[in-house]
Amino acid sequence: MSAIPEQSAASPGRRPMSERRRDFVRLEIEHAGMDLFAQRGYDNVTVADIAAAAGIGRRTFFHHFRSKEELLSAYDTRLAIRALHAFERRPATESAAVALCAAILSTAEMSDEDERVALQRNTVLQQAQADTLIAGPPEVAEAFLDEAATRTRTRLDRDLSPHVVVWTVFAAARAATRVWIAEEGRGRLHARLEEAFGQLLGGIGEL
Repeated sequence: MSAIPEQSAASPGRRPMSERRRDFVRLEIEHAGMDLFAQRGYDNVTVADIAAAAGIGRRTFFHHFRSKEELLSAYDTRLAIRALHAFERRPATESAAVALCAAILSTAEMSDEDERVALQRNTVLQQAQADTLIAGPPEVAEAFLDEAATRTRTRLDRDLSPHVVVWTVFAAARAATRVWIAEEGRGRLHARLEEAFGQLLGGIGEL
């Protein structure tokens, strides 16, 4: 099991008010920043611009985010951590590739409004050339690799299989997302991901 903490609002009523307020402020800053990135372009927005749009000072911004780069990646980082925990919870009988595809698909089940936000954010990430295959700190990618190694009964320091599974599946997810952005979100991201994974699994599904 990964040491990456679950980032979920599954039981908001049980969390201290201070934590819920902190998360609310962080999301407000994030929304303000992403709206500005979408309107002006990532390179044309400063931390001061984001703070002003969120109605806060620079000091408050830096209490929640170290930089505008961290703000840009925050949404994808949350999705990556959700997918990681979903990956770890998949049945042990599934191959690593099948389990990882199913885990990523579970994060793409969104309402219309959530999908609109996802389209905006993925478009901004692509424009800013920040659409890395796995968002977040390096330990997130390492946790996916660890889980894949467990499922393929291999070692990361000597076997290719877990590396091929993780990076190939995430590359297919990125390809599907790019096509979805190019068609301006007219279809469902979930459907594009299913299509990409369906094409992929015939090749690595047994790993």
